[in-house]
Amino acid sequence: MRNLLKLTLASALLILATAFTNSTTTATEPGVFKIMEVTHLWDLLKSNYEPDRERDGTWLEVGLRSKYAMAKNYASLSILEETFDEDVFLRGPHQGEMDFNSTTSFGYYNPQFIAKAHDAIATALKNPVFSKVAEAFYTKHLRSMAHTYYSGFLYLEQNPEIRQDLINEYVLMVAQPGGAGDGSLQEHFREFAEELEKGPQKADVYEAFTAPSFWVRRHIDGTADDFIKLLELVVGHFEGAK
Repeated sequence: MRNLLKLTLASALLILATAFTNSTTTATEPGVFKIMEVTHLWDLLKSNYEPDRERDGTWLEVGLRSKYAMAKNYASLSILEETFDEDVFLRGPHQGEMDFNSTTSFGYYNPQFIAKAHDAIATALKNPVFSKVAEAFYTKHLRSMAHTYYSGFLYLEQNPEIRQDLINEYVLMVAQPGGAGDGSLQEHFREFAEELEKGPQKADVYEAFTAPSFWVRRHIDGTADDFIKLLELVVGHFEGAK
C-alpha cells in the first residue's frame, strides 16, 4: 500500500510538472499549485477515506464536511492559510482547525481569502492540461453538489422574505446559551430538499437540506456574493454560463 501511495504521488507530481511546463503558471504561485495538487490526488484521497463522526463532524461521504476531511492532509485550514497568506475566517470557532461542534458561533469567512482562491482557480483553469483533469474531477465529484448549492442560493434569492426570516431566526438561536443546535434550520428546507432529490438532477438529500443553511450564514457574514462568483466560475467553465 505504501509503495502504491508513493507511486501515485510521484505520478501526480509528474503530471503537475507537465501542467506547469505547458503554461505561464509557476511554482511561485502556491495557491494555484495547491488547487492542482488536491485535484490530481482526489481519487486517491477519496478511496482512503472512511467517515468518522467524532473526527469529521459527519458520518457521510457527501457534503462539504466529508470533502474537507478527505483533503485535510493536503488542504487543512492551517495549510490553506499558509498557502494563500490569508486567514480563512475573520472570526468564529475555527482556530487552527475546523470546529464543527460549536453551537454558539460560526465562521465568518475572510473575503480576501475567497478572492485569492477565486483568482487561483481561474488561473489553474486556464491551463489546458489541468483543465482536462479538473473537468473529470468536477463531473465525477462536484457537479451534483455544485448544482445543489446553486439551487440553494437561488431559492433564497427568489424568496427574500423567507431568507430574512431565516437570518433573524439563526442569529437569535446562535445568541442563546444553548446555541443553534445541529441541523437547526434543516426542517425549513424539507420541501426544497425533497423536490431536488426527486428532480432531474437527483440531488443528494443531505446536501439539499444543508445547502440553504450555508447561504444563510454567508448572507450573515457578507460573503454570499463572493462565494456565488466562485461557484459560477467553476460551473460556467465546465458547463457554460448559467
